[in-house]
Amino acid sequence: MDEGLSQPATSGSLVDNLQRLNRKERYWLLRNALGQSGADLPLSRSFLERLSEEIGKAVSPSAWWAMDYHIDWLFSALVLDRFGADRPHRFHNPRPVAGGKVSNGRLIRGTNEDFDLIVAFERTIILIEAKGVTSWGNKQIARKCQRLREWSELSDQIVPGFKTSSPVEIFVVLMSPKPPRKLDRLDWPSFVKTKDGEPFRLRLDLTDAPEVFLAPERCDESGLPASMGDCWQLKPLGRPNLDEN
Repeated sequence: MDEGLSQPATSGSLVDNLQRLNRKERYWLLRNALGQSGADLPLSRSFLERLSEEIGKAVSPSAWWAMDYHIDWLFSALVLDRFGADRPHRFHNPRPVAGGKVSNGRLIRGTNEDFDLIVAFERTIILIEAKGVTSWGNKQIARKCQRLREWSELSDQIVPGFKTSSPVEIFVVLMSPKPPRKLDRLDWPSFVKTKDGEPFRLRLDLTDAPEVFLAPERCDESGLPASMGDCWQLKPLGRPNLDEN
């Protein structure tokens, strides 16, 4: 530990712990850009109503939220929540076991792997992944599902026999203009709330988006895509058909 830094204060509520781990510059930039100080930015009423209806639970109007929230930060907050005021200075960082083999990775991995949006209030956490004009990939979702399964498997090694009368509820929600059609069904851990075994889903509204997006593309002099090409051109990317359900 840096000698110039004191030991962090005792952990508070679940949301307090999530907040204290959130050092994402993009979040603080947005707060500054919108002139928000002294209080968290509120989520819109319409978004909260849609989210509440989809997950079947009222989301607090004062719910805290952050963008691009690292999975390592999420697990750290959950560990702090389990220890409460009696937490040690350092924690065991176990390796998950898959197929009888110990993984090379650990619970806390030091990576930037994240969820696009996190919404939290009281004992509830909502993890949201969004896609706009790009497609969902099985590998990406499966990897995040696996990370959550690892928490389910390893958390008891960190705090053996932990029991609480107020467990944390975690919901996974996908947002996109159209329903994902090619995602494999995944084995989400029991503590993750889903809808018939599948993530909840909200429609990502692109109504005000351009009919055609433009993307710079590297190419050669004839216009053929080339990563080391001497030229570049604008490639049109159509907006998803918003009329489809």
